[in-house]
Order: sequence, then C-alpha cells, then structure tokens
Amino acid sequence: MNRHRGWAALALGIGLVTGLATGLVTGRAALGQEAEFDGLVAGPGAAETFYACAACHSIKLVSQQGLSRDSWIETLQWMVDEQEMEPLPPDEHELILAYLTTFYGPDRRGAALAAGG
Repeated sequence: MNRHRGWAALALGIGLVTGLATGLVTGRAALGQEAEFDGLVAGPGAAETFYACAACHSIKLVSQQGLSRDSWIETLQWMVDEQEMEPLPPDEHELILAYLTTFYGPDRRGAALAAGG
C-alpha cells in the first residue's frame, strides 16, 4: 500500500513540475514576443509596424502619439515625402494604419487595456 502512495506522489510531483515548466516557457515566450517588438501592444500588424517604423526611429516615438486615422495617414505620407521612407505596399499600409489607429489612436489606453496591456 505504501508503495502505491509513493508512486502516486511521484506522479503528482512530476505533473506539478511539468505544469510549472510549461507555464514558465509560455510566460517567457509571451515576454519575448513583447520584448521583440519593443513594447508594442500585441495585435494584428504589430510586427509589420515595428519593422516599418523601427527602421528609422524609436518605437517610443510611435507609442506616444495617439493620432487619429487621418493624422496617421498624413504622418505616413509625410515620412514618404519628407523623410525618404519607402512607400509601403497597399496591403501592408492598410494593416499598419489599422494597427496604429486601433492601438495608438486618440483612445489608445482603452485599446491597450482591452488587448491585455
């Protein structure tokens, strides 16, 4: 009878260790993803936004803006016209614009909170 309890305790211990390790790996992966994009809110277009913007300036410049969709359109066009940014392909432009408007628009705090940020 004691031998069965020993095996049960061992199995429970292994299960707990495995569960903890899985949680740590998952947590590290999520942390790595956030760190990879310099703190941008996770969402569709985060990677594209990071790579398009960080090529020339800090992502912090993006995250502090809080612009309307029209202002983001003007800003992106200004960067092409005045800062020698390459024009974005139309589908990527729309994805980045949607991302910026959603997460870094005038109500960016609410969007970030809704996304878990």
